[in-house]
Amino acid sequence: MDESSFGPVEIDGTELRPVFDPRMRTFSIQLWKDGQRAGNHGLADNFVTVDEPLEEIDAFLADAGIRAVTEDERFTLYGGLLRAKGGVDFHLFLLELAKSQTR
Repeated sequence: MDESSFGPVEIDGTELRPVFDPRMRTFSIQLWKDGQRAGNHGLADNFVTVDEPLEEIDAFLADAGIRAVTEDERFTLYGGLLRAKGGVDFHLFLLELAKSQTR
């Protein structure tokens, strides 16, 4: 897996886009339907760690009438949030991932 493997996830005709706001230093996940933003999980929640938006993503999706994410989709979003932030955290994530795949 390379860095392009982590980012948006498509579910039932919608797209979940991981976002990091460098000004606020917070994470969120945007919900897009038909090319339009239809929701933002974390906009008002001040998620400051990459884990926080993922802990409550299934409830957010249920409110929007969308199924819960799978473990693979959750992993892709986790990497996507780190990628959106950039910097050393994402590179360490990729190194750990590569290391785990060679075992």
